[in-house]
Amino acid sequence: MYDIDAHSRQLLEEGYTILPELLPAEEIARAVEAMDAVYEAEREIAERFGLQTDDLKMCFNAQGKHPYFYGLALRYPEPVEVVRQVLGDDMFAHNVSLRKPMPTGRKDATKLGGYLHADWHHFTVEPFVGGRHYPLAVQSAWAISEFSAATGATYLWPGSHLKNEIPPEQPNELPGGYIRAGAPAGSVVLWDSALWHTSGANSSDAPRYSLIYYFHRWWLKGFNDAYRLMPAQIREQMNEAEHRFWGLEAKVPPNTHLRDMTPEQLAALTPEEKAVLNIAAF
Repeated sequence: MYDIDAHSRQLLEEGYTILPELLPAEEIARAVEAMDAVYEAEREIAERFGLQTDDLKMCFNAQGKHPYFYGLALRYPEPVEVVRQVLGDDMFAHNVSLRKPMPTGRKDATKLGGYLHADWHHFTVEPFVGGRHYPLAVQSAWAISEFSAATGATYLWPGSHLKNEIPPEQPNELPGGYIRAGAPAGSVVLWDSALWHTSGANSSDAPRYSLIYYFHRWWLKGFNDAYRLMPAQIREQMNEAEHRFWGLEAKVPPNTHLRDMTPEQLAALTPEEKAVLNIAAF
């Protein structure tokens, strides 16, 4: 159904691509149910700290907050296949955030509202200023609701990732050359993390639900400690492929003499033994 090579080329050349109608209706319904459950569980604290406002509901690191989210991208792997062609087979998922712009016709007044930006420009753009762009990360919006101009579909500036320029964060007027990432519910919008983009205001009559999966090359540290942010009970439910996908598998340094030890033997070592044997510091 999807030409993975063509989508990968578009992502490299134009900075974005859209895989339409990937998720079936029953999956969309499950996603909404899971998202609303997390929003409700976090509501008191989130409202106090401005992560849930009249205009926008947000949640970070949802992969560790509900068992629905960590496996979704592997159940529908076509977007991940596109990203792997761009970032390498060993790329992994860094986190998944939840966004729910409300039908107020306004954008959230905080940075979370989505000012014009490139994602994490300090490592996706700044190192390449004056040189050639090198893709380090890919952002993806899984459209659980329809993305349209009315619902606030993302503004994208095709080709801007190749300019190696940081966009003006709060311009009086948006620069020309943008498109709106319109897509039916169930679609997935992928873009290079260096691409200029911003969200729109939701002027429709219903909330706009989306899941934001962030992928990057395996050797990037990122801004999360994925293992620490994934509760033990969630990690225990994951299969081997999911552990690799989230970068959670245990890794032994290549210069240790203990590469042939079993996971059980490694787990039984004390911190002092691991430090002496060059497996971990203590």
